[in-house]
Amino acid sequence: MPVNLPTGVERNTGEADEELFTLSLSDLIQDANGEIVLFNDSHLRRLALLTEAHELARGEAPHHITATGEDVTGFRYVTFDNGVTLYYQPDLELLVVHERG
Repeated sequence: MPVNLPTGVERNTGEADEELFTLSLSDLIQDANGEIVLFNDSHLRRLALLTEAHELARGEAPHHITATGEDVTGFRYVTFDNGVTLYYQPDLELLVVHERG
């Protein structure tokens, strides 16, 4: 499911007075194929993603359309061991922070 940032994000203070927004992967809604698309409409530089899942793969998406009809070709992606793949725009630095459950 598409997610526009920074709706529903928690604000943390990062280094050098730079804002670091944080989302929890468990709060995001995935589509029928386990895919989530983040749109960085606010032009954030960095985003922290909290998750108990482990990262399996990361890279640039080839030609791909999600189950909800979003064209994520050229987006960055990260796939987790819980079956979720998160797509995000290439200008966003995604920091995956592992939570211990």
